[in-house]
Amino acid sequence: MATVEHVRKALDLFAGELSRMKNVVGLGRVPSDKKSGDWELAVYVAQKVPPEQLAAADLVPKTLEVPGRGQSHPVNTQVIEQGPISLETPGVEKL
Repeated sequence: MATVEHVRKALDLFAGELSRMKNVVGLGRVPSDKKSGDWELAVYVAQKVPPEQLAAADLVPKTLEVPGRGQSHPVNTQVIEQGPISLETPGVEKL
């Protein structure tokens, strides 16, 4: 069972590595299901790509191990298609 705190620690430990992966546009946390109270680390991508089309370095692991006192805590990941991200400045016309 991954708590919100476990996911926060996973984000602290793995954000840099995950952010450098191809297609990743953001990271966050999401409930895994409302009944269990478990949480997962969300990896937002511009577009989901079949695993066989990605290099091994760009595959999001299904689980991240977060060290704890005496034992590690597994934190599941969830890849979510977000679509392309663009920043806009109010009052500035797009070209």
